[in-house]
Amino acid sequence: MTNKYMYFIANWKMFGDLKSLKSLNKVIKFSKSKEINKGRLIYCPPYTLISSFYEKFKNCQIDIGGQNCHESENFGPHTGYINCRMLKNIGANYVIIGHSENRQKGEDNKLINQKIKNALKAKMKVIYCIGETFNEKRNKKTLFILSKQIKIGLKNITNISNIFIAYEPVWAIG
Repeated sequence: MTNKYMYFIANWKMFGDLKSLKSLNKVIKFSKSKEINKGRLIYCPPYTLISSFYEKFKNCQIDIGGQNCHESENFGPHTGYINCRMLKNIGANYVIIGHSENRQKGEDNKLINQKIKNALKAKMKVIYCIGETFNEKRNKKTLFILSKQIKIGLKNITNISNIFIAYEPVWAIG
């Protein structure tokens, strides 16, 4: 099945504050124009802004996502983390998992697999980032690495209709 839309995902990383909401008025206007009729916009702000973005975007076609999630589906003693149930409760419908910055810090495919499973249980859509390091690219291992990430990251997941694969190489970290 081919998706009929093109998705534009804006990962705000660790930028923005409540004053940043004013900058979104032009984006909202654009989202309502005919120029974007085959596209979908997904904003992934820092956790502190998800509720505010949700309120700002509730009358337009822009959706909200989280930048990452904890692997546990349950609440628990995980200081500084947020799971998919929590993200869903504050207005996020998407979550980025496997981002190159997290892979660079040691997040592996098995952990990513657990995060994806719990995101799907929480009825979220997953933006699954895959990508190789510079050494893997230089040694012509890109296809092997990407295949491995997909195989392990999606292990025992039968319905992939709510998973978007995003090529996001680790070597592209600026």
